[in-house]
Amino acid sequence: MAYDAEIGFLCRLMKKYGVQTLLFPRSNPPQIDLGLRENVHLLNLQNDFFAQMEHRTLYAIDDALLCHYNALLLPDSDQVLLIGPYLTQDVTEQTILHLMDKHRLPSSSLPILTHYYQQLSVIITNDTMMLGLMNTLAETLWGGECSYETEYIENSSLADITRNEDPAYLTKIMDAADLKLMEARYEAENRLMYAVSHGHTHQAQMMISHANEHVMEQRTMDSLRNIKNYGIVLNVLLRKAAEDGSVHPLHIDQLSSTMARRLEQLRSPGEALKLFSTMVHKYCLLVKNHSMKNYSQLVQHVILRIDADLTADLSLKSHADFLNVNPSYLSTLFKRETGMTLTDYVNRQRVEHGIFLLNATDMQIQTIAQYCGIPDVNYFTKTFKKFIGKTPKEYRQDIRGR
Repeated sequence: MAYDAEIGFLCRLMKKYGVQTLLFPRSNPPQIDLGLRENVHLLNLQNDFFAQMEHRTLYAIDDALLCHYNALLLPDSDQVLLIGPYLTQDVTEQTILHLMDKHRLPSSSLPILTHYYQQLSVIITNDTMMLGLMNTLAETLWGGECSYETEYIENSSLADITRNEDPAYLTKIMDAADLKLMEARYEAENRLMYAVSHGHTHQAQMMISHANEHVMEQRTMDSLRNIKNYGIVLNVLLRKAAEDGSVHPLHIDQLSSTMARRLEQLRSPGEALKLFSTMVHKYCLLVKNHSMKNYSQLVQHVILRIDADLTADLSLKSHADFLNVNPSYLSTLFKRETGMTLTDYVNRQRVEHGIFLLNATDMQIQTIAQYCGIPDVNYFTKTFKKFIGKTPKEYRQDIRGR
C-alpha cells in the first residue's frame, strides 16, 4: 500500500517510546490493552467503538484512568491503526488514590493500578507532540488538513466496574501483573545491553532517556534509595554489556568503580537520571575505543600490555619476548589487524594520554612526557606534532585561549 512507509515509520517511532501500536480489522479487534484493565474489569475501549469508526476521521481518546489512545481507519480499508495506551504525565500514588476516591474503587485496587501504571510509557508532558504526529500522518493519508476531521472522545465514567475483592482473585491478578512487568523490564534491559555492547550510543541513549522513577522497582519507601538501587543494577548491566563487546576488564573496572562512587553521591532523582545518561554514553565510548572483538589473541595481548602501562618498554622485541613469538610475525600480524605499525600505535596512545594530561592538569610538558612513557621531551614534542599538527605547548595555549 502507498502508505506502508509512513505507517511503518510511526510504529517504529512509537516502539522507541515504549508505546504499543496495533493494526487489525475493525470487525475483529484484539485485546487492545496491557492485560490488566480487563482483568480487573476497569473501563476499556469497547468493541462497538471500532464498528462505529468513520473514514477520514482521526480519533484522540482520553479515558477516565488518564490513559490516551489515538486511532484511525486506514484509507480504502477496514484496518484500524490504534496507538496506546500511553500517559502524558507521571502518575504518583497520590494520583492513583485520587482516582480511586473519584470513581469509588475498592482499596484492593491500589496495588493493581500501581502495577498497571508502571507498565505505561510517559511520552511527553503534554499531548501536543502526539497530536502533531497523528495530524501529519492524517494529512499524508488523506491529502491535506481540510480533508479529515478530528474527534475527541473522553470517557469520564467507570460505571462498568465489577467489585471483586476476593483475596485469591486479587493474588492471581497481582501475579500476572508482576510477571508482565518483570518480562518487560528484562526485555528492555536486554535491548539496552545489546546496544551498548555494539557501541550504538544514540540507540542506547534513546532507551535510557525513557527511564524514570515511575518504571523502577519500588523496593523501599525512600525514592532516592530506590533510584540508587536501580543505578547499581544499571552499572552492572552496562559492565556486562561492555564485556560482551570484548572490552577487557582492565578498562571496565575503572569506569565501573567511578560510576559506583558517583551513584552513592547522588542527592536527588533528577541528578540520577542525568548520571544514567552519562553512564550509558561512557560505556558506549568504552566499547568504541577499546573493543577487541576483531583482534586475534596475540594482538589483544599486545594492546592490553600497551593500555596497562604506557611507561613500560613497549618495543616490538619486548612484546615478542613476552609472548614468545617471532618479532617479524608479530609485527606483520599487528599491522594487518590494526592498520598501523606497532610503533605508531604505541605513539598514538601516548599522545592521546598526553592530550588528556594537557587538558586535565597543570603539569609541565616535560613531566607529561614522562607520564606518557617518552622521557625525551624533544622526541615527545616531535611525536605529538606528528599526530596532532601542533606542539604540546601550542595545543595547551589553544585550549586555554592563550
